Amino acid sequence: MWTISLSAVVAAAAVGFLVGGLWYGPLFLKVWQREAGISELDMKRRHPAYVFGGAFALQLFAAYFMGHVFATYGGLSPKSTILTAFGIALAFVVTAFGVNYLFAGRSVKLWAIDSGYYLVTYSLMGAIFAWLG
Repeated sequence: MWTISLSAVVAAAAVGFLVGGLWYGPLFLKVWQREAGISELDMKRRHPAYVFGGAFALQLFAAYFMGHVFATYGGLSPKSTILTAFGIALAFVVTAFGVNYLFAGRSVKLWAIDSGYYLVTYSLMGAIFAWLG
């Protein structure tokens, strides 16, 4: 029977949420807005509870299924857990963004910002699962 650590799921989701606040805030906000074609007015039109609540719910969903992956493998070393999380982001998220951004005519810069966020976030999620189980 697989056991998924709910404390690790919540902590991993929280880290993803916090990294997002930094990534799409002080680190890359202006460049991301320009590359995505999103104005300040566009940002203000979105209801914060919907955006942040939805983002956290999706982080929980991703973290839960990452926990499921680690639970099914069982016994991975901390290094392997982090590298597996990084690999999930690289193989599935980054490539999916790449395909979508190519067809949508989005910039490489936007792809790098969004992909970088997931590479960092999933790696940190992997570290949390290595630490908390």
